[in-house]
Amino acid sequence: MDKIDAFLKEIDPRIESVEVSSKEIVFEERVRLACFNCGRYGVNHTCPPRIPDVDYKKVFFEYQHALLIWCIMEFDEKNEANVRRESTQLIHHSLLKAEKYFWDNDNSLATSFIGGSCKLCAQGCAKDGCRQPLLSRIPLEATGVNVVKTCLEKGLVISFPVEGKFYRVGMLLW
Repeated sequence: MDKIDAFLKEIDPRIESVEVSSKEIVFEERVRLACFNCGRYGVNHTCPPRIPDVDYKKVFFEYQHALLIWCIMEFDEKNEANVRRESTQLIHHSLLKAEKYFWDNDNSLATSFIGGSCKLCAQGCAKDGCRQPLLSRIPLEATGVNVVKTCLEKGLVISFPVEGKFYRVGMLLW
């Protein structure tokens, strides 16, 4: 665990992480239902209803290790949109690098789920398919994980409405 923590800090010192047990990951169907009310529902190729129809809770329990990965970034009215995108990109790219770390160390099934919707393509998703299918990842919330309650299990308090700070949270499984 220390090696992956050090690796993540090398990527960016703003990255924080903590191991979670499968028992600490809170799954709720109402979280998946909340995706229906999001503007990216049916638009992003990594958001519902376009994600694979699998039992995500079962998938998560197939892994021995889970790591919550997050960053906290301050924003104001003037830079909110930029910070929203930057925080998503930071977590997304850090998780991709962590996956590669595991690939390079004989764990080809390591996978990750990003914080918030995919924002890899500045112009948004193409209508006919994902422009970057090898890099895109499913949002943690889309799997049914109640990110707020799962973070609370580890002492990280996220509250709404968001004021002044974005908490962007993803998860790495291996």
